[in-house]
Amino acid sequence: MAEPGSAAVTWAGRMELLKDSSQQRVLTAPMPTAAMEQLLADGKAHLLGRFEDSPVHYMGRWWRAGELGWVALDEASSAQLDLHAERYRAAATATSAPGTPGTEGHAPLLTARTEEGTA
Repeated sequence: MAEPGSAAVTWAGRMELLKDSSQQRVLTAPMPTAAMEQLLADGKAHLLGRFEDSPVHYMGRWWRAGELGWVALDEASSAQLDLHAERYRAAATATSAPGTPGTEGHAPLLTARTEEGTA
């Protein structure tokens, strides 16, 4: 049903616009570290891997830690990181032992291996 006085805008359409503008505000402001930690604990955000300064995926974007908190990358950078993340996950899966505990749903931590006689 259209809003009175406007045949083009429905209430559902207005709610969608409101949701989009709220999401834009979230994506343009730094997120406090404690808030991102809670999202990770609740399973609403996901680390790329278990390494220092690992990017986090939340709300369809990748985020990086900054001085003021977590900052969302722009769409182009997030799309590029999506490609790298897929390659990282494939490599991590290929190098992990089957049945390694604690890796369900997460890419396992990659460890450096040195061969005898190399530094």
